[in-house]
Amino acid sequence: MNIKTTLLSSVILVALTACGGSDNNDSPTPPQSAKFSLGVSDAPVSGLQEVNVVFNSITLKQANGADNITFETRKADDETKPEMVNLLDYTGDDIFSLLDDEDVPAGEYSWLRADIINGDENDLTMTSHVVYEDGSIAPLVVKRKGNDGIGEIQLDGFTLNQTDNDFVLEFDLKKSLVDPQSSNEIFLKPRGVRLENLAESEDIEGTVSDALIANCETDNIALAAEDGSFGHAVYLYSSDIAEPLDNYEVTENETPVDAPLATADVVFDSDDNQYEFELAFITPGDYQLAYTCTAHIDDAEQRDEAFTLYQVKPVTVTAGDDLDVTFTISQ
Repeated sequence: MNIKTTLLSSVILVALTACGGSDNNDSPTPPQSAKFSLGVSDAPVSGLQEVNVVFNSITLKQANGADNITFETRKADDETKPEMVNLLDYTGDDIFSLLDDEDVPAGEYSWLRADIINGDENDLTMTSHVVYEDGSIAPLVVKRKGNDGIGEIQLDGFTLNQTDNDFVLEFDLKKSLVDPQSSNEIFLKPRGVRLENLAESEDIEGTVSDALIANCETDNIALAAEDGSFGHAVYLYSSDIAEPLDNYEVTENETPVDAPLATADVVFDSDDNQYEFELAFITPGDYQLAYTCTAHIDDAEQRDEAFTLYQVKPVTVTAGDDLDVTFTISQ
């Protein structure tokens, strides 16, 4: 064998290896994988026994232009049927799991969309619907272009890391449910739904004193409901709002900057013998928290000139800690 030829071949082989001449190096690097879980929860609304939402699928849009990722949401005991969730069974920080540890690419995502099977009067048991306190039923509808029986709730912008990613769709029913006088349907507006990362959110819990509740009802007696009752609730606002009120302009596709970020009912806990509230899945930061006894006149679609906030206080949510707040008569 020619020694010069052998040495030349060896040099060429080494050069190709050093320069990445292997076919494997020409292939694109596969994306890192992540685990994705998604649940649903809600902040409740008065006057209803059930708010049943039928989830047909969840779609994730990758920001890099890759194909959308879609998961069908089906019952565990019958994979032919879409998942129906009574949101009122999962209030505060209670969560119903829609997706659990699904393998997806890590990275930036442009949006998440939940496809909802809209209520149908001819088949209310299998489509979205609400049940009133008197037992009557009405279809629940999420509007979108077209009329194919499917509604869409689309939420923008989130990141999935190379680890477990637990998210929740938080339905603020006080903000999102609309009962139009001209229709027998109840509308669910996507503006009252938040997508929150559980690893980056905390809870706000607290109490309202009996004395403050009594004072608020006395001062607002002219606004009492026909049966003499009041709607006790807390509203969370951005710290940037100069004067938190519920008289903002409502639009179809946009949530006004001065709108409340979240709401929660104040309810009496007979075990603790006190009035309590809970706002779940709140991103750390500075806010204003307000108590009112006039939530019963709060209309999700209109200006509420008579609506008043009885006490407002600044609060700060800190990462890693739930926040405890007490509303009482100022000393």
